[in-house]
Amino acid sequence: MICPRCQQDYIAQARIKVTETVIFICPECDSIWFGLEKIGRMPFLDYGTYMEGIGLSGLWDELEILVERI
Repeated sequence: MICPRCQQDYIAQARIKVTETVIFICPECDSIWFGLEKIGRMPFLDYGTYMEGIGLSGLWDELEILVERI
């Protein structure tokens, strides 16, 4: 699935290692969603902003990529 925000890359499924939260993220623009069905239907969140909001750095090392292309 191509990112509906930037249309530059495929959406990946990832897990935030510390919280074990599954997210869907665009590697190009760092938009995230919290459910596959929400992509393109719900507003995106910025990965860095979200991670800082939960006390993490926002580096990609904090993610485990589960599926590279949805």
